[in-house]
Amino acid sequence: MRRELAATVGSEWSRAWRWPAQVPLTVFGNALLVTAAWFLIPRSWLFDFTGPWGYPAALAGWMYADVSATNVLAQDPGDVLDKLTDVGGLARLLWAKTVVLWLLVAPVCVLVALVVGFMESDPATAAMLIACICVVPFGALGLSAWVGVFFPYHQNALRWRWAHRHRFRSVIVRWGVLVVLPYAVFPAAVVVVLLVPLLVVHLVPPTGITSLTGDARLGLVVTSAAVSIVVWFAALRAAAVFAGRRSAQLEAYLTDTEKG
Repeated sequence: MRRELAATVGSEWSRAWRWPAQVPLTVFGNALLVTAAWFLIPRSWLFDFTGPWGYPAALAGWMYADVSATNVLAQDPGDVLDKLTDVGGLARLLWAKTVVLWLLVAPVCVLVALVVGFMESDPATAAMLIACICVVPFGALGLSAWVGVFFPYHQNALRWRWAHRHRFRSVIVRWGVLVVLPYAVFPAAVVVVLLVPLLVVHLVPPTGITSLTGDARLGLVVTSAAVSIVVWFAALRAAAVFAGRRSAQLEAYLTDTEKG
């Protein structure tokens, strides 16, 4: 299975960079947007955590939280249609998509966290944040993918949508909701993955997470990592099962780009 997954990841990585390279352009476009917002407007307008450590966390959140995390079936319907009734094959494809997205996001955010850690002279907090950036998103991406299993949409050009604007409900409203939904779904999925660790943090003194001992921090990271990986495997496997059960509806939708 490992070889098959590695091969699928390699194939997805190559596909992601083929023109129009929607996933990389979306991810790095979001990075530019969050960077501009962080440095050019009052941070309290958009961000809850406005200190130095908030930037790498916000960068990771914005880069992950987009349609690349949710619209997982309609990005490349050809490959998906071949695997709709193959639970194992579809699960591997979904796992590979999350790995590719992780490869695009995590290295950039880790580098930023290292820079902040150096500037703040706080390698322990940097290490903890890097661990969260690298592991927690897997579980959140696994849960976010369920949106695309039940509500996929074709990535038609804006010009096409304008030409078909008379079909307002299906072409404009449905698409508009699904475009902005990831910004709510992904953070909610992160909270689900971090529910137990967040409860532990909530119980520590008001001095905050930086007051935790090394062993306590390690425990939080290990717990978060274990929960995230389990959720990642289970959620995407279950998504593949449900996609197989809905294969007729999904095939009818994915084979007709005019459905919007």
